[in-house]
Amino acid sequence: MTEARALTSESFEVGSTYEAIEMCFDRGWTDGLPVVPPTERAIVRFLEGAGLAPEHVIGTIPERDRVITAEKLAINAVMAGARPEYMPVLVAAVEALTDPAFQFNHLASFGSPWPLMIVAGPAVRELGLNYGTWAMGPGCRANATIGRTLSLLVSNCALGHLGGIQRGTYGHPGRFNSMCIGENPEEFGWQPHNVEMGFDRETTTVTLLSTYPWIQQPTCVQMEPERILAAIGGSIAEGDFVRGVYPIIIGRPWAEVFVRARWTKERMAEWLIEHTRRSVASLKARGRWGVLTSQFEAFGAVTQEVLTGDESKYVWVWKESDLDPYVFDIAATQRKKGIYFVVAGGDGGTRTCWLTPYQFSTNPVTKPVRAR
Repeated sequence: MTEARALTSESFEVGSTYEAIEMCFDRGWTDGLPVVPPTERAIVRFLEGAGLAPEHVIGTIPERDRVITAEKLAINAVMAGARPEYMPVLVAAVEALTDPAFQFNHLASFGSPWPLMIVAGPAVRELGLNYGTWAMGPGCRANATIGRTLSLLVSNCALGHLGGIQRGTYGHPGRFNSMCIGENPEEFGWQPHNVEMGFDRETTTVTLLSTYPWIQQPTCVQMEPERILAAIGGSIAEGDFVRGVYPIIIGRPWAEVFVRARWTKERMAEWLIEHTRRSVASLKARGRWGVLTSQFEAFGAVTQEVLTGDESKYVWVWKESDLDPYVFDIAATQRKKGIYFVVAGGDGGTRTCWLTPYQFSTNPVTKPVRAR
């Protein structure tokens, strides 16, 4: 392909790199930080990195009447400061973003959700994704620019910006960091995330899981499986108490505790599902009891008053009960429920990490990264 014929996006001539950067600001094409001017030569290099023609359709967003082509993705990847070799991972991320199960429209919610991107498999090492210390923070080009590409793409190609359809009450700071992490690819006896999602170990996967803009880090100094899980489950139960798929990020030292004790991810999930609960009395005190019951005509008025016996009545985060309609929106009960254990983060400290999933319409989506 030649540069002159390959691209169909509107082009501009400017006098200098500085003028190009300022023009991007003026036209609202940035996230508030400078972007790399997307020259035709750079865009073509990125398309070649994915082995895709400019007009190749990666996905559609019917809610916004948008078609995401390889050219549009390449432009935003250049602007984000990514490298051409990141393109296959970015293609998989856009395929997940535009999958009907992800229900793109939820990103406009007042709750300010934004997807956590989990990359698992050989590409973690190949691309130099950070999976260790500061894994969820800035500082690694691969993590930061892969995540930033998705943010710029949503803003520039799907109206996900201020003045567009962005309606988050407070916003999500993850759009400025990366919200892109690599899973620790080292072999130490635990099933990796890509395999857990149904793929072989040699297939890199990208999972998008929409989360609210806060991260919890429960502390446990005792290196016993039940103690660690009790800290995690207790923190989740006392949190916003929403239903969905929770990403629980565990550093390798903690993961090795479970491996040595012969605890699989399945056993860990079963323990949390059984033990992560909250009393009706606590839910009423928090103002979480009956606030969503307007959708259930049979309920009528529901009191928040703590009654005798409420301390011994429970609602579970994942396990269903006949009290669910008093706590969970009907849309949340129809969503996928579960736990994704992901090994990432540094080797020090006594903390694990979990993120609150967006509780209404969306489901996590995992896509394979296809070789050229």
